[in-house]
Amino acid sequence: MRNLQEFQLPVDGEISLCQINGRVFSRNYDVTNLSAFTNTLDHHPKIHITSDQLHPISSGDEGRALFLPVDVSFLKQLTQVYYEQGFVEALHTAATHHHFLISESAKITLGLIKYVNKARLLINPNLRYSGPSLINNYSQSRNWLNSTIRCIAWHPYCTKVAVVTCDDSVRIFNGDLNVITPLLRCKQQKHITCVAWRPMSNTEIAVGHENGIIVWNIDPNSLVARPSISNAIVLQRNDHKPVMSIAWSPKGDKLVSVAACDNTIYVWDVELDKTSVLKRSGGSGNVLVRWSPTGEKLFSCSNSLVFRVWDCRNWECERWTIPNGRIQSASWSNCGTTLLFATNAEPIIYGVTVKNDLVFRSDSDSSSNQALPMFDTSKVDIDGVTVGGLVQCMESDPKGKHLAVIFQDTDCIAVFNIVRQHELQLIANSLITRLVDEKPSTISFLLDFEAGACLSVGWSSGRIQYYPIIYTDLSTNSLEKSRIGTTCNSFNSPSFHKSF
Repeated sequence: MRNLQEFQLPVDGEISLCQINGRVFSRNYDVTNLSAFTNTLDHHPKIHITSDQLHPISSGDEGRALFLPVDVSFLKQLTQVYYEQGFVEALHTAATHHHFLISESAKITLGLIKYVNKARLLINPNLRYSGPSLINNYSQSRNWLNSTIRCIAWHPYCTKVAVVTCDDSVRIFNGDLNVITPLLRCKQQKHITCVAWRPMSNTEIAVGHENGIIVWNIDPNSLVARPSISNAIVLQRNDHKPVMSIAWSPKGDKLVSVAACDNTIYVWDVELDKTSVLKRSGGSGNVLVRWSPTGEKLFSCSNSLVFRVWDCRNWECERWTIPNGRIQSASWSNCGTTLLFATNAEPIIYGVTVKNDLVFRSDSDSSSNQALPMFDTSKVDIDGVTVGGLVQCMESDPKGKHLAVIFQDTDCIAVFNIVRQHELQLIANSLITRLVDEKPSTISFLLDFEAGACLSVGWSSGRIQYYPIIYTDLSTNSLEKSRIGTTCNSFNSPSFHKSF
């Protein structure tokens, strides 16, 4: 099995800027511009989120210091606590009342709630963690709690990107500098976990957060920089939280969501706010969902040993189990026949072949019953730099020729070539190194990059880096398509076993 020793690091002090015709170009970041090598990204937004651009997160208590305390009746005080802090805090207030009957009733009720919560913890241990810490544990983004950039999502049809920042805002950047940058932010949108543009639409984007999903509609002709929540559809279910992953079907007619404390998978009809439910035993919640590019298969994984591949024609599933840990990240091939994944227990990238016509048959010859190790990502020392380890996140490009990987506790991003001969193989391509005092947070491939593939990297410093992989020298056709896209933006702007 191949390992990371096949990679080469740039010269000390330099970073990898791009790859053209198989040759990696690296230079000192301070003195070299990417435009010196390729102009395919000249019309793409240059993004660096600084602390000055972030909005302070309000706790909701700032205004209290402006008012003097006054004596109010107990009933009024209890009502105020109930509306501001909830039922449980109101019970704590009642428990301190001087009236014996009221205080004892409140204490008994609090005791019952305590035992009910203990019973719920036995059933679902995830409930013991608060929202942010639970999200940080299961997120695809590295160090989700402290990173400036948490998610990146590119529009499938034009040069437009949604960037999620740590202040629970979604900024929509466009290739045209003269276009207003919309800011999607509201008090319901708290602790954003994921974001996805709707296929077959130029204006709709779904934002998954701790308590549900908000589907925003961004009018490209509007001069308003911060759209109102009235332009959005709010999707919520009581026990479906925190939403960890969402995925649109390729036709954009269905939205799938999974939550860390809910083992139910919801398939949403967004406009009608109606859901279909996919529910199977195994795990107390689900943390990742990926729709295949062809729309025929849906991958979902629980927070335990189980993951599933669903047939979207009849919604039957093939159930797989892993020896230990859980699936950390996964990515489909562009043809939808191969699933690459990594666990949080082993530094290995696995692959499994999913045959569209045979995968759900029970005979042993119809489909593979074992995932095969594709690449060993164990930590290695390359020229004095530690590379590899457990995988944090992996993404494949839309053309299915490259796979990018972020690791949990090392700072180089590995880019692989995906080669299909007799079977799929991963070949070492290049390593993307960081600047001083920054770490990779999230990655995403551009979806409409005509000249080849282009990886965007969100760093903890707030910088977004482009790493283009040009298959051939620039052609007039590629340049013309880039200009047309910019004009459009301005206008619209260990074995793994399966069971059945």
